[in-house]
Amino acid sequence: MQAVGIVLAVLFVAALVLMHRRDRHALRTERGKLFDACHALFDCQRITQESVAWPVLAGTYGGFDVHIAPLVDDIVFRKVPSLWLLVTVKRALPIAGAVDMLARAQNTEFYSPADGLPVRVATPHEWPRQMTIKADRPAADLPLAALDPHVRTFFADPRAKEMLVTRQGVRIVYQAQAAERSEYLVLRRAVFRDARLPAALVGSLLDQAVQVCAAVMKGDVHGHA
Repeated sequence: MQAVGIVLAVLFVAALVLMHRRDRHALRTERGKLFDACHALFDCQRITQESVAWPVLAGTYGGFDVHIAPLVDDIVFRKVPSLWLLVTVKRALPIAGAVDMLARAQNTEFYSPADGLPVRVATPHEWPRQMTIKADRPAADLPLAALDPHVRTFFADPRAKEMLVTRQGVRIVYQAQAAERSEYLVLRRAVFRDARLPAALVGSLLDQAVQVCAAVMKGDVHGHA
């Protein structure tokens, strides 16, 4: 009788292991489809995916080196998690330092460099009120005039979260999707069903980042190091 119990226990554990592997494989496959609609946007691309993590894309878009990384934000316990998209256009820019524009700051934006920037810059009157601007130098040394139309356009979208401009290029953060509310409230799991990035969205975000680069390159007296 004891031997039968041992056999049943082993079979039960084996079944659990198989189910776990099956679920992880299904999760990896599902998340791996994130960029499926976007391949034609890029001159070349490389997608990497570690285990069941979300895939990350590095490639060339319109002659620019770009990097697109999804990031799950589930830090705030009572807030439905977000799947943020970190879209970076790498380009050496003639800007003296770094400036970060963050919408609706909650002091939980672990992906943002804002806390490490020492200068709080007053928000220009025409820009969204719920914006925090941090930099590593005074406003007079920043290309705010060149950024103005792009900031207003980008942050007019309520899903726009952040724009970071540095010597190395431009990064924008955008909410790709919110987690399933019912599943999070009941099970506290961040589930993003059928997460696929539309090519039109990704192209628009890349274009906006490229346009910011172009504006800083053209610049004004405050856009140069």
